[in-house]
Amino acid sequence: MRAPSLAAIVVVLIAGGLFVLVAIGAGSGGAPKPVTSAVPPAPSVSANGFALTSTAIDLPDDAATYPAGPHVDVVNQRCLSCHSASMALTQPRLTAAQWQATVEKMRDTYKAPIGPGEVPLIVEYLTAQQAAQSGAQQAAPQETKPQPAG
Repeated sequence: MRAPSLAAIVVVLIAGGLFVLVAIGAGSGGAPKPVTSAVPPAPSVSANGFALTSTAIDLPDDAATYPAGPHVDVVNQRCLSCHSASMALTQPRLTAAQWQATVEKMRDTYKAPIGPGEVPLIVEYLTAQQAAQSGAQQAAPQETKPQPAG
């Protein structure tokens, strides 16, 4: 038996190499995957020509507590979970009834952790703080009742 010629060996090596390259390339799944960003896109919803997109913001940290007053411990425990003291104490002046409605709304609508017995304590604190801030001459506006016609 004769030894294969050099040309036959070259042809076999080239054919084998091409076979290996085709076999490796066939497993790649075709087109390359698109490059994705490391930052996920902002969530958005579109309908009827309107697009709403969520945005993240950083809010300032306000670690202050409420100033001394009646039932301040209840106010610090219940109100600071959602509000900073500086935000709550710079609200427009309200009557006790208006504060009561506001605190009940926080509890009932927004599920603030306020027990029914704590509502009057928080209202007392807020009205006392408003009176202290504005002085005795400028107490909260008085509630008015409609006058009967005639």
